[in-house]
Amino acid sequence: MPSRLTPLAVVLGFFCTAASPLSAAPRVELELATEGNFPATAQQQWYSLLTELKVDNLRIRKATADDKAEIVVGGTQQSPVYRVIGLLTGNNQLVVPGGRFSSRDRGEISAWLTKLRQDGPERVQSKGKLPFGLLPNELADVNADLSRRVMFSTKDMPLADAVAQIAGQLNHPLEIDRSASLALREAEKIRDELEGISSGTALAYLLRPAGLVLEPGLDQKKKLRYSVGRPSAGRTAWPVGWTADKPAREILPALFEQLNVDLDDALLSETLEAIGARLEAPVLYDHYALARRGIDPEKATVKLAPKRLAYAVILNKVLHQAELKGEWRVDENDKPLLWVTTLKPVK
Repeated sequence: MPSRLTPLAVVLGFFCTAASPLSAAPRVELELATEGNFPATAQQQWYSLLTELKVDNLRIRKATADDKAEIVVGGTQQSPVYRVIGLLTGNNQLVVPGGRFSSRDRGEISAWLTKLRQDGPERVQSKGKLPFGLLPNELADVNADLSRRVMFSTKDMPLADAVAQIAGQLNHPLEIDRSASLALREAEKIRDELEGISSGTALAYLLRPAGLVLEPGLDQKKKLRYSVGRPSAGRTAWPVGWTADKPAREILPALFEQLNVDLDDALLSETLEAIGARLEAPVLYDHYALARRGIDPEKATVKLAPKRLAYAVILNKVLHQAELKGEWRVDENDKPLLWVTTLKPVK
């Protein structure tokens, strides 16, 4: 790590991880540049406010043509220094990377400084809400980890055993809270075969019927980890597959091949299983939603008069008869899968 002040881009990645236990709290130095029409009478107000918030080496000066709001990283890994260059505007506002404040925003400025010290420059100046609270390189790490394929048969396994076995092949630890652990032990055995599907999609799918969700994030030491728990307003669940960025015709051309069909009170589950096998695309049921609508694919029957139809049309017709719909998604390896859920959404 360089000891001199260095542009943030040069050290990208270092501050995504936690400092060692012996590291000092990052030092935040603040240099403010006043624009030409900044009210001179407000300078002392800003100086007093920021001094009370315990910034280091506070300096206020006239702006130059090259000034811009930025954070320059320096110091060492054990004693990092964040030098913040901010702008004081003509309408008496403080502009820093990731924030714009008035002199009345003491709490917000304090929160910004705390976030900078705790989370580092990248997070504090990120625009918009980060998915799962993760930076792009962290999210890429998670996606690569969760793309590992399930390498064993899941059908008829106890749910807790399958979750543990999938977790055992991941790079980052999986944390399960007490309530979720009990729900895993009490869950029915797995009805579906998920061998070959990516770990992220498989975990999200297995947890959903038990009323649980998978969420990637950071632990207290800023290390990547996964957590399993009940859904909540503050929890962002990893999805059961992702919306494909290509049309179905491109991700699964066989879906539009035609065949002769004649169904007379055929079981929906057997019909979908046969189509999934021919398309080499797994069929995953939204068991959580189906149970709440009282729909059982192993009991529901479907009919289709003799006709030549494409697989896509057949699926749409038989699912609609059971008050269901199909959504084509992909797992973390871009493997197509059919997500079967209810026509009417379930909360």
